[in-house]
Amino acid sequence: MPSRPIGTARRRSRLRLTRALLSVATIGATAFTLSGCGLLSGADGSNATGGDAGLEKPTIVIGSLPALSQAPVALAQAKGYFQDEGLNVKVQPVGDGPAALTSLLSGQNDISLGSYTAPIKAQATGAGDLKFVSEMMVSVPNNMNIMTLPNSSVKKPEDLSNAKIAISAPGAITDIGAKAALQERGVDIRNAEFVKFGFPDMLPALQNGQVDAAVMTEPFITQAAKNAGATTVVDCFSGGTSDFPVAGATTTAKFAQENPKTLQAFQRAVQRAQLTGQNRAEVTPLLPQFAKITPELAPIVELGKIPTSMDAARLQRVSELMKRFGQIGKEVAVSKMLVQPPPLEEAQPAGR
Repeated sequence: MPSRPIGTARRRSRLRLTRALLSVATIGATAFTLSGCGLLSGADGSNATGGDAGLEKPTIVIGSLPALSQAPVALAQAKGYFQDEGLNVKVQPVGDGPAALTSLLSGQNDISLGSYTAPIKAQATGAGDLKFVSEMMVSVPNNMNIMTLPNSSVKKPEDLSNAKIAISAPGAITDIGAKAALQERGVDIRNAEFVKFGFPDMLPALQNGQVDAAVMTEPFITQAAKNAGATTVVDCFSGGTSDFPVAGATTTAKFAQENPKTLQAFQRAVQRAQLTGQNRAEVTPLLPQFAKITPELAPIVELGKIPTSMDAARLQRVSELMKRFGQIGKEVAVSKMLVQPPPLEEAQPAGR
């Protein structure tokens, strides 16, 4: 995917300034190791250097799946942006979104990376008081597709009205996003059956005839197409669901209130990484380490857009779909859940 321009002349000027600052960071992709303690950190899961810069909590733990949407955090680790802020960051692998949220609410993790659906549901039900602190990824076409095999009887969206369709979990973005995309195309989904499968199990389920179609995300879309000739019936992130918020960073209101300097340091480092990540060439070499894909797939998977700001209106769309499909009783005002990062021009090392 080509690099995305920042836009206005003013933003380009800021980007040139920031890149000049970034030139002091020389750590490369080869510095990554996959330790048992953290996917992106050193042997002990922490950075070797970097002062605490008066932070309330210089070492923080981030719970995350090995997903493409982890890119800004991976870049911040690889480029030393967290170190510049005096932060030691440990990335703790989690099994899925609910597991990440459970670890966050129990205090095992300070920040959770993943889809917005579980945090919004927890907020709606009173299971937690949560804050979104950074957007990690926004959808592009072919980020989430309903896939079938070449010999399937499912050839077009209308064929899915009575189909058995694999999703990652009820209420997950694969569930509500697929339903919204099908409804937009005039497909009656009342007789469709949506069944839970892990992403690695979806292609085998298609091949074994357990399901008629599967809602896949990258890198599983590219893997299924390459290994089994799987084809797309519906691009779920197109039309009315385009530019959809895929994943972000969540913390508890308690952590945000008690650790404001620490949180801003995290946000500044992520913002620098988001700027760096506008260049796909900076992200691709890191994908095998943090997203657990092969070096051959890294250049061809469809990476989502890395945003450089948090957009309340964009995030509200998640709550709207959750309400439409019965996952929450009433919409959550997502704007009240946001802790906005510092202004973009401040996304540079503390004290510089």
